[in-house]
Amino acid sequence: MYQCYFPFLSENDLLVRWENGVPDQDGPSYLLLMALCAVSCQAAALNAVFDDALLESLCIPESDQYFSEAVSKVPARIGQSDSQDLDYLRSFGLLAVYSLQCGNHSDLHRYLGLYHALVAQTGLHDESRWPELPMTEVDDRRRLFWCVYRLEIHSACVLGHVVRLPESQVSVLYPRKTPAMDAETQAWTLGWDYITDLFRLLEYAISSLRGKNRKPGLVVFHDGPSPTTLLGSLARLKAGKSRTLLDWTEPSNGSQSNRCRYMAVQINCTEALVNIMTLLCCQAPVREVVDIVESFLDQVTKAPLIMFKVASSQIVHQLLGVGHMLLNASRYDDGQLRSEAKRLVEVLADVVKNLEHDIPAAAEAGERLLRLADATP
Repeated sequence: MYQCYFPFLSENDLLVRWENGVPDQDGPSYLLLMALCAVSCQAAALNAVFDDALLESLCIPESDQYFSEAVSKVPARIGQSDSQDLDYLRSFGLLAVYSLQCGNHSDLHRYLGLYHALVAQTGLHDESRWPELPMTEVDDRRRLFWCVYRLEIHSACVLGHVVRLPESQVSVLYPRKTPAMDAETQAWTLGWDYITDLFRLLEYAISSLRGKNRKPGLVVFHDGPSPTTLLGSLARLKAGKSRTLLDWTEPSNGSQSNRCRYMAVQINCTEALVNIMTLLCCQAPVREVVDIVESFLDQVTKAPLIMFKVASSQIVHQLLGVGHMLLNASRYDDGQLRSEAKRLVEVLADVVKNLEHDIPAAAEAGERLLRLADATP
């Protein structure tokens, strides 16, 4: 689960870091371990693992115990010398993930805020300010940065808060794909980078939609791409999608790993979300939005339950967002497709409601979708 969505820590480091025991409780490595255990126990309690045998005869501790222990080890101040330790940044990212999964938005903002404070202190957003490092450590920093960027954009889309570190202020490359990687890792990296590209477009779509309400005197300072440019960028990105990623969508292709199959679901969900938002930016015909949602629902309903359980609240948020945007779009074109949009939102609500025994956030999200559909004449 952890390596699928938020790989803050490299896989090799994850495998060997704590093999000799628990580290000093006053150090950042212990804080990171507690944050990682909190997120992992949270997933295990929902049985969100690809291999059920991992949980057989296992007594799963309360995730809150690990979260509270991690919080108790967050220092009041992080000095300049300690700020270079990436474990603090990783820990804050994981604590933010945990808070988002719990629906605790206050803690989500707290730990995203601590993360961004350290980014400002260390210059993580600008590679030219990094010290001389081995390339493996450079790649670790790059992955960490884009992990939290994606988390930030997701929460900004869902909760409507400001994007604290927009791409226009970023100068960080993606981690490298190297010949030393096995074929599965290279394929996973390709998919992860593609989704990151989608999140970057999502940031501009959010900005463009919010710009419609911007005061006239400030519009001149907005330097983001136009809606049509945004739509063209999305079309080019999808047209250039690797054959490897296209193969993942074939139902008969059972050769890829669990995390690659999971990433295929992620790609479908994120593409649909970005596509709908860019069409709304361009005030495209409602029929185009409806067609995308119909295609999206066809793909989502074929995905196995474990993919939803691993994605947890993230995928629930995305399904809820699709429903909101579809009904907003249906108000245009004289409401000619409003009844069809309402029907699709009811289908979305059924999909989400069916997850309420496996994902805590699903019950409320399903009810919200039903209320939206009922309120639509």
